[in-house]
Amino acid sequence: MAERILTVENLAVGIRVPSGVLHAVQGVSFHVDKGEMLCIVGESGCGKTITALSLMNLLPKTALRTATRLELDGKDILNLNERAMSDLRGNRIAMIFQEPMTSLNPVLTIGRQITESMELHLGLDKQGAKERAIELIR
Repeated sequence: MAERILTVENLAVGIRVPSGVLHAVQGVSFHVDKGEMLCIVGESGCGKTITALSLMNLLPKTALRTATRLELDGKDILNLNERAMSDLRGNRIAMIFQEPMTSLNPVLTIGRQITESMELHLGLDKQGAKERAIELIR
């Protein structure tokens, strides 16, 4: 049996709006095993982005996420605090946005955007991260 990387059971996301709660995602369940790739497809507005954002706990403050089970590498991530989630984001779980114009920060150089992640997740100092970034870009 393959190693389970991600388990999502009965995910729901509600967003508070003036007229009540908008049920953006309801009853979503899936899993991803090691070596598998999962693509979430659907028409505009069907909840793809909200589903992905909810896995990384990056929902707007007006949103409420619930799930029966939400595990990454066998660890419950449903109730992790922000610091613990920040350690996972960009390291063990990430989202690649479909719009390239919003994927990178135009105020920062590409090099800085690459080194920032390496400093945070790999513990490299600025010089080590810069050397590694140059190597990767080459």
